[in-house]
Amino acid sequence: MYSRLHILLFLLYLKNAALDVFHETTAAFPTPGCCYEKQVGTERYVLVNDEDTTTAHNDCNSNCVYEKKTAPSSRYCFKAGNDPFHCRAEQEPTRSILPIIEGNESFVQDIIFQKETGVLVLKVPPHKDYTESVYVFEEKSGTSLVKTGDVCQLADLPTHFNVSASAERFESQATMNQGNNESEKVTSFVLKTRDSRLGSRRRAELVADVQDLCNNVPLVKTKDFLVNETEFEKFKKGEVIFVERKSSRRCLMHKSCTIVDPNACGWGWINPAGGGLSFHEVSAGSICVTCNMNFTAGPLNQGCNRTLCNCTEIIDKNSLVDCSIKSQVNSTIEIERWNDTTTRQQQQQEPILITQSMVYNRNYERRSITISSPAHKDIGALEVVMHAHKDGWWHNGIYGDGLENNQMMKLGNTCFISTLNANVFPVDIAIGIQEIKKGNDVTTAHDEVDTHAILRDLGPFTAADVTTADYEVDIHAFLLHLDLLTAAEETGLHEDIQSRCLDSNLKNNVEIPITKIQSDDLKNGKIIFMGSVPSRSYCQLQTAVANNNTGCWRFPNPDNKSSILWVHQIIHSVTEVPCCLTQTESEFSTCCQDNHPKYRECKDIMAAWNNALFVSSGYDSATLSSVEILQEGIDGTYASKQVVINGGCSAPPDLPLATSSATGSLFNGVPHVCVGYKDGEPSAKCFGL
Repeated sequence: MYSRLHILLFLLYLKNAALDVFHETTAAFPTPGCCYEKQVGTERYVLVNDEDTTTAHNDCNSNCVYEKKTAPSSRYCFKAGNDPFHCRAEQEPTRSILPIIEGNESFVQDIIFQKETGVLVLKVPPHKDYTESVYVFEEKSGTSLVKTGDVCQLADLPTHFNVSASAERFESQATMNQGNNESEKVTSFVLKTRDSRLGSRRRAELVADVQDLCNNVPLVKTKDFLVNETEFEKFKKGEVIFVERKSSRRCLMHKSCTIVDPNACGWGWINPAGGGLSFHEVSAGSICVTCNMNFTAGPLNQGCNRTLCNCTEIIDKNSLVDCSIKSQVNSTIEIERWNDTTTRQQQQQEPILITQSMVYNRNYERRSITISSPAHKDIGALEVVMHAHKDGWWHNGIYGDGLENNQMMKLGNTCFISTLNANVFPVDIAIGIQEIKKGNDVTTAHDEVDTHAILRDLGPFTAADVTTADYEVDIHAFLLHLDLLTAAEETGLHEDIQSRCLDSNLKNNVEIPITKIQSDDLKNGKIIFMGSVPSRSYCQLQTAVANNNTGCWRFPNPDNKSSILWVHQIIHSVTEVPCCLTQTESEFSTCCQDNHPKYRECKDIMAAWNNALFVSSGYDSATLSSVEILQEGIDGTYASKQVVINGGCSAPPDLPLATSSATGSLFNGVPHVCVGYKDGEPSAKCFGL
């Protein structure tokens, strides 16, 4: 995760300084009627050449050749079509260059101003220990953006910054070539703290130049703070500085941020009221906290912002995190109704909106974060709980006092318990959720990347039998649940886990990847085979896996180079059974019987899959009161299935009507029970799985 605190060095020049600017002029394109920059549909194009396009480019309607702004070196021409289009700028922008000397190093800053759109772009090449930077300013929208290190940082344009006047000054100095004067340069040092993350809809509202520049990279809204050079250099070295101080008549508000490195020892956060905290193993990024500090006599918080913590109350890791994370955040997510087989009429329906909630519980010594995703479409509800040690750290083995079983996923009637991985920081997840919520009223499928997980029992195989090479790893997660928890482990579970799992099965689990194809097969009722154990014979052991329940949740994307906000993880709980697969049907067809007689053959499991029994029991005056549907599982046993009643599932698996002469059948591959007669009268009612 990239740091919440970014560093920016920005060069400003005195208003009356003589700037050394060399003005590059570009000849106008000779082809009449060519718009310099045009938008077709949602894409934007810039004019690069004129050439004969009548034959080479499928009879385009002009000789104007364009480059797509999001695809450098591409070439396009246009003819009549259905996409809406308009000319964004008839003329090309004014271009200037500014030679700059810093110590023994010199470089050239490019200045581009498009008068028709009012957009000023500054391009600064890499120099010293700074990466390449591109600045975009637009006054009407109040846009001030810098792209550096493959991250776009959007801030409010300072009120004193006049974009057109600045561009005119560059242009007016274009004919001057007097050399750069270091004494006339004013350097401002700006720290940018991340405030929110912007998704696809918010991006679409921004200036077109920003959309093009920030395509496929993270775009964050920041707050900018001016600091002096001494503070700037201290922060570069990893020290903590105060980036904001506001005062009222009786109260002073301080904003202080932790250093970035999660492994840094010492005082990782400086308390304005004195002292500091080690922030070891709490966050992978930076946490900024604004707190109140009284500086005059009087009642505590008089004249202070009551929504903030008091600096004197921040005494340990827990209290610092308490001041960083809100008690509850609800994220609104738009779910598309359609898929590849949906009709056009169905696609035109309003999308589904769901609310995923995050709750931070500070009522216990062991702080916890709970994320709850509701059931929707064909996905069930899922709850995820993560919790810290009572001393504020979130991972096992840090200080020798065990922290295990501090993550729970509840799917269906089973709670899957695991220990947090060392690279998972729940504090960062919570802060990321807050930032996504602050930047977006609604997020969509364009803001997500799908991953997939499965809760699988190893059965008779040991962990050594199943290697990573046996699976298609990609980005999909696979969870193995191992044994039931011991009584001592259950007693030691966090209160939020215990309260959610009172009437549920408890199992341990660890993660192993699966693919999207495997996940989709499970969701569609198919059996998948995994975990091949190599054998010298002509058969091998595999694990047959069938789906029980499916749920999902969303957490902030940890990829700091991606424009995607969420990781959307789809999770299955499953039944699994080992089986033997014969690799040939020739003279070695008895290989499984000869070498692995205690295992069913995989082909038999496939043949028996979805076999169903219809069992009737009980009577009242010769009328059946219960008809149950039992479906064969991959382990060869039969389990009862609920029946569909008025579009929903019945609580018990029984037929909801007393009947006589009931019969069972398969309709479109789905087992059904038909009533036959009810109270002596014929009934056409049927109930399916």
